[in-house]
Amino acid sequence: MAEYVNPRAQSCQNCVKAKAKCYGHTDGKCERCNRMHRECLMQVPIVRKRKAGKTAHETHKTGRIAELEGRLNDLVSRLPLPLNGEDASPVFTPESTNTLSSALTTFPNQQTLGAEEAGDTLRDDGAGFESASTFPDPSRSTTDPDELLDVFRRKLARQVPFISVPEQMSALNLYRERPFLYQAIVTVSSYHDSVHQIDLGHQFLKHITEHLVVQGFKNLDMLQGLLVYTTWYNGLFHARSQLTTLLGFAFTLLIDLHLYLPMANFEKHEKFLDEMKGIFHCNHVAWARTAEPSREEKRTLLGCFYLFTCVSTTFCRYNPLQWTSYIQDCHNDISSAPENENDIYLAQLLTLQRISEGVRQSGLRSFPSQTRVWNAATGVHFKLLLSELQKFKVSLPENLKQDALILMHYHAVEMYLFEIGFFMPPTTLTDTPTLQRAEVLLMCHHATRAFSDVYFSIDFDAVPFINFSPVFISQIYFVMMTLSKLSLFDADDWDASNVQTTLDLSTVLDLAVTMTEAASARYDKRDDNKPWLQVTRRMRQVKVRFERLLANENRDLAAAMPGTQIQGDSTDMSMPLFLNQFDLLDDRFWQNLPDGEFIA
Repeated sequence: MAEYVNPRAQSCQNCVKAKAKCYGHTDGKCERCNRMHRECLMQVPIVRKRKAGKTAHETHKTGRIAELEGRLNDLVSRLPLPLNGEDASPVFTPESTNTLSSALTTFPNQQTLGAEEAGDTLRDDGAGFESASTFPDPSRSTTDPDELLDVFRRKLARQVPFISVPEQMSALNLYRERPFLYQAIVTVSSYHDSVHQIDLGHQFLKHITEHLVVQGFKNLDMLQGLLVYTTWYNGLFHARSQLTTLLGFAFTLLIDLHLYLPMANFEKHEKFLDEMKGIFHCNHVAWARTAEPSREEKRTLLGCFYLFTCVSTTFCRYNPLQWTSYIQDCHNDISSAPENENDIYLAQLLTLQRISEGVRQSGLRSFPSQTRVWNAATGVHFKLLLSELQKFKVSLPENLKQDALILMHYHAVEMYLFEIGFFMPPTTLTDTPTLQRAEVLLMCHHATRAFSDVYFSIDFDAVPFINFSPVFISQIYFVMMTLSKLSLFDADDWDASNVQTTLDLSTVLDLAVTMTEAASARYDKRDDNKPWLQVTRRMRQVKVRFERLLANENRDLAAAMPGTQIQGDSTDMSMPLFLNQFDLLDDRFWQNLPDGEFIA
């Protein structure tokens, strides 16, 4: 820079020391020095360097670089310390998906990105944290992430029609824009190795729990990733099932993101009350929507309703999501103007689940501990729901009439409706315009057979892993519950032997064992850890225990008949109390099964 000298000093030395104003110079003295009779000496001129002026562009660039440096330093400070001098590894790495192909080398390494590009990659996605910063990019993976994404699109995406990933989106872009969804897709697409998939699932749960519970971050990407993971979450692989906890997380996100609410249309007083709630809330979250929901948000809301109803229907759990007018509006919007085939599929699934919720709310079904009483109103509800279910099947598009997933949902709702036959009054010999118990029980048995035929005909190669997703495993459990009731139901208007000669619980369990053994041959890669065979072992335990329960019932019937000799000691056939309630065949049932007993 050019140097310059101030032409003359502005103040004398005495005024500088006194920090006083120096003025009125006469005869070489300022007014203050002249008044105080002091020697007035001027300051020595100071040589300064002239500062060059900055342009607006350079000023903005300098500030941007300083901001990025601060953010990067903050990110580095959050990384865990390395052990034994090794590099610290992130929480979740696509490196662990190492069973398909060699590393993808076409993705740029984020460590070599410029400051501006790195700033875009680590952008705040609206949740208050740099979402991509905690995920390693797909360029570090020894498996081709795009191949896993392609597996998801071809074989798994149909089962989650409420999730939309554009065809042109690459794995790297998905990782940058929607990191939680990317992590969930990598996890579920790694079904080819069951042990490895379980490890990825543990990492996903740890990561989402840290952000959701510990740090309190919430966004749509987290909810979508959680829905994808929950769709293929297999509680049988774990010592303690977390399905209810996962659905609780999903419900928390649904409420906190205000996806369950329509756009606010308040008057002034109501608007003030809404603002007051936000002020009292610790983080000033608005309690109502201020903008129209996107189609992505509507699909996610419908996906939450779908999963909640599927699980609560089977195990009689409470469903916190009700079919409101707003959910109906979202359903109408998706069904009337579908953007792709998945929208049509989602609309059909939601129609079925709405009927299922109608069964639950009509009073036909309740918790097992509550008494169910048949009356005239119950009969009317039954006829209306049956008519609605039949109309749905007739109105299905031609390309979905033989769709396996749609048919399984349809027959599951049929079983859910016809199961009320166990609480109907006995069949009378007179002709009546309404269905009687014998007819409803027979329809229930036909529905279980129809579901089983579809369920066990699914090709693992075409639709992998679906048979034991929470949705469909809950439905096959319901088949087991229904068959156990049909086999043990003692009434004059019902012949339980028909069940045992056509399709009984033991047959279903044999088919399930065969199917899980085939899954083990495909997906259990390690010799010392075979999760699918653990499922097989539990299925065998259920079969042996059910056969003993059935034998107990037959012995009781034989004992009631005069002149019948009972062989053996009846104490050998005693059954645990919880097995007498087969309609509670839920997570607790599986966890209470002792290891190593009754293995057939």
